[in-house]
Amino acid sequence: MIHLAIERQCGATLLISLIMLVVLTLFAVAGFNLSSVNLKIAGNYQAQKSMEAVALEAIEQIISSAAPFNAPAAVLPTLTVSGYTVNVGTPACNYAVEAKGYTKKIGELSPEDTSWEVRASYTDPATNASAVIVQGVSVRMRSGNCPAS
Repeated sequence: MIHLAIERQCGATLLISLIMLVVLTLFAVAGFNLSSVNLKIAGNYQAQKSMEAVALEAIEQIISSAAPFNAPAAVLPTLTVSGYTVNVGTPACNYAVEAKGYTKKIGELSPEDTSWEVRASYTDPATNASAVIVQGVSVRMRSGNCPAS
């Protein structure tokens, strides 16, 4: 009688072992897929931040000089920043207000506080991913230099 019970259970142990092996394999495959997706997300985030940094560096180069604000109609060339080609738009003046703290105004020589918008864009040629950065800048300059006012 004991002998018959043992013969019936030998196949059940093998079947349960195979089911557990399949379940563990599915968990391992799901773990690998999840880690590769997370790796792609991290890589895309790093590439996005790199493109934003390149565009911001181009904007910093533009706003470090007063020339683009004194002649805003001039077309700015594309800039090469850290080996990348960045398109920088012409600065756009949003508004100008009379500068405070000056006692004597002499026509055009009276200063204005102007608000400008500078736009830079970069497109990665390998992935076609792009980033556009818009930076606001305040510049105190001679009156009449803001086309919007």
